[in-house]
Amino acid sequence: MGTSYLPADCLIISGFAEALPAVIPPEFSYELRMSVKRMVSMLCPELNQKKKIVSYLAGLPFLILFAMFFLAPGDAAASSDVDRLVAELKRPDWQDSLAMPGWVARFKNDQSYDTLTDLISNKGINWRIRIRAIRLLGATGNTRGINFLADILNDPFLNNDCPAIKWNTITALGNFKKDQTVIDTLLYSLRFEDNIVVREVLIETLGKVGDARVVPFLIPVLNDKSFAIRRSAIEAIGALGGREAAPFLKRLSDYDGDPYIRNEALSSLKKIDRRERS
Repeated sequence: MGTSYLPADCLIISGFAEALPAVIPPEFSYELRMSVKRMVSMLCPELNQKKKIVSYLAGLPFLILFAMFFLAPGDAAASSDVDRLVAELKRPDWQDSLAMPGWVARFKNDQSYDTLTDLISNKGINWRIRIRAIRLLGATGNTRGINFLADILNDPFLNNDCPAIKWNTITALGNFKKDQTVIDTLLYSLRFEDNIVVREVLIETLGKVGDARVVPFLIPVLNDKSFAIRRSAIEAIGALGGREAAPFLKRLSDYDGDPYIRNEALSSLKKIDRRERS
């Protein structure tokens, strides 16, 4: 068989997506960049496997020269920082530590941010450790991490379409309440995500970080075939309020075939009423 090459148009489109932030303000470039990358992923699936190889081969001579002539002590120190962080995240009680403000506070400085993002971006590190770093980055509340986490969530080249990476990234973004970039990122992901577990945590997190403006985007989800998705949407709407959802919740409370869904819909209606009276 002949040698298989990446289509030139795939490489051009992918490069265009990467270059967008440099020429367009971030508030306009994010969704366009994600849409272009998603298009590349669908139209050029071989790019997912070969892009990494092409990048490595193209950069190999430079990396060799860099290692020979320019490797500085600072790089060894950065590697040591990553190693120490990996050791912290391998602790069996790492998840309990996320609830300890004193432990999390150690990672709120800029140096720790750089170490965390370096670790998360390093695909040579075990994915379970990278997921723990994602959760820690969210727990620090460092707003520098919002765009980084948004890219992890919605870029298939970064998350490898892994539900575990997406789920934990969404959970990490849930630490940033009422942040418009976070809300936009979650809503964007909800439009395309088809994994039920990931969709469920997307909706739950929108209920935690959003406001009533999110409700119109959740109303169509009330008709989902999945019990878990309908339940999550009902609870999120109840937490957010939004009178426009009341007729849809009323219909569910009266006619849904599942008694649990009927009860949850009624409960959310009562929450909306209490919110309006308060």
